[in-house]
Amino acid sequence: MVAAGIANRRPMHRYDLFTLELFIAVVEEQSIAAAAERAHIAASAISRRISELEAMLGAELLVRHSKGIDLTEAGTALLHHARTIQGSVAVMDAELRDFASGLRGLIRVSANKSAIMETLPMELAGFLALHPLIRINLEEGTSPDIVQRVASNQADLGIFGGNIPAPGLQIVPYRRDELVVVLPPGHVLSGRASIAFADLLDHDFVCLERGSSIETLCRRAAEDLGSEVRVRVRVGSFEGQLRIIENGLGIGVVPRQVLDGQMRETGLTALALEDSWRLRPLHIGLRDHASLSRPARRLIAYLTQPSPNATAACPTGASCDAGPSLRSSPQQPSD
Repeated sequence: MVAAGIANRRPMHRYDLFTLELFIAVVEEQSIAAAAERAHIAASAISRRISELEAMLGAELLVRHSKGIDLTEAGTALLHHARTIQGSVAVMDAELRDFASGLRGLIRVSANKSAIMETLPMELAGFLALHPLIRINLEEGTSPDIVQRVASNQADLGIFGGNIPAPGLQIVPYRRDELVVVLPPGHVLSGRASIAFADLLDHDFVCLERGSSIETLCRRAAEDLGSEVRVRVRVGSFEGQLRIIENGLGIGVVPRQVLDGQMRETGLTALALEDSWRLRPLHIGLRDHASLSRPARRLIAYLTQPSPNATAACPTGASCDAGPSLRSSPQQPSD
């Protein structure tokens, strides 16, 4: 009966993993020549493999033109599945290659600047001390980019601002941080202990790049007040933001814990924000807890326990693999 069922099943296309990797490289590099250089293979060989793939599927995948390539609808679908396959194979290879001795594996983590500047490095150090055979690939990004990386299987889990929409992802509460206002030396507001965000909108701001969690919070808060944030300078890091503020080019909003680690030997002043959104949740997002690798499930359990430094966390028991309390992110559009 089983053999008959297999015999009657519709034949599946035979996909070559290397060809799929080359296809992803062409899309990411926007050039067959650049992808060939990256993969150390002749450009003609890549063209031939993609042509054979198109012939097998009976659909055009790429539109080639003088400025590079564009994906067709079929190519876009293939890219999504190819990245999923690539991620699954990478995780499988990392786990099985060294599985003979203990819990091993690679976890791909994407996190925003706040998490990386606050407690995440210390927590990862504690986790890796308990699991020396596990490796972590940590990538920094803005919260919207992190959501996209997790959704497209370029990361196993992401840590991002809870105010950012994450449609289709499972959400685990991670941490909560407090946002404060940073003032340069001698600023007119320096004598105050706290301030409402509305009273800041007549001043120039130094902000992180557009789309970051904090920038989005400030922009939406200003819009709710019928105003806008006067951004004078945008930077790509908290360190750069604080240096620019220190030199008098504007004020800024940063996590208190980030500021506490950067205020030594500076003339910066911190004011408490009076608005309720100053208390900002950070979330862990993932596609599906049940399909995560065992090391990734253990990392989530470690990050979400009450005391991440407790060495009793995830020794060898099954409780670490059962999973934390999950909820699905609402299907809301991003701005």
